[in-house]
Amino acid sequence: MTEAIFINYGNAGIFPRFIRYLLLPLILLIVSGCGDKEQAQQQAFTDFLQTSLLSSQTIKVPELTSDQQIKFGHYAKDYKIITDFHRKLDTELNSSLVPVFTNMNAVTSVNALLEQRNDLQKMAQTSQQWLDELKTIRQQADAQRDTLKQPVAVKKVYDQAFNKVVSQPAAVAEKIYTLLPEVLNQIFIKADFIKSQGKNVTISGSTLQFSSQAQLDKYAAIQKQLVPLNAQLMVLSRQMQQMVN
Repeated sequence: MTEAIFINYGNAGIFPRFIRYLLLPLILLIVSGCGDKEQAQQQAFTDFLQTSLLSSQTIKVPELTSDQQIKFGHYAKDYKIITDFHRKLDTELNSSLVPVFTNMNAVTSVNALLEQRNDLQKMAQTSQQWLDELKTIRQQADAQRDTLKQPVAVKKVYDQAFNKVVSQPAAVAEKIYTLLPEVLNQIFIKADFIKSQGKNVTISGSTLQFSSQAQLDKYAAIQKQLVPLNAQLMVLSRQMQQMVN
């Protein structure tokens, strides 16, 4: 006779349930701890944006210290979008606008203008691509910002800081780069016209004396186009200077 063996599975789930309930307070404690840490990081990051970027009248974008990177946690990567943009913008400005304005400021006489004629032509041709390069830098920063998943409180402050230290200076720089080729081309046309007159023009420092009214009229027409363009460029340059100084 075969004996039937019955196994009672009724209490098989007791131990797993016991473990689950035992671990529940620990899990809640861990989750609660993460929340406190996240809140602390949010607060530290937004405080930094307010005090270091938004409270200043000018644009200052300091690099984070090691301690700040730890305090901000993953928000340090959000801030890196801003610092990367400024690093690229500084490189772009130093390699393009600084040499251009240095050369333009060195033109203190008509002869100096004629001596720099070829350099001005090269800068006028090269300046066409600077606007595209700047737009690429800005688009990269905008695209990276758009991918961020930030809490509402952080996003509000971050967007304000981003607008001040990225969007606004980029907009002014774009206006400068748009206007610059026109100014340089017009300066080159001016230098070319003066040179083409040969002995029909007398040069004395920054003064010109043409031998005919027709020549003077042509020169005046060039100046009429150049002067307002140059004035606009100077206004934009001062705006940029006021932002960073």
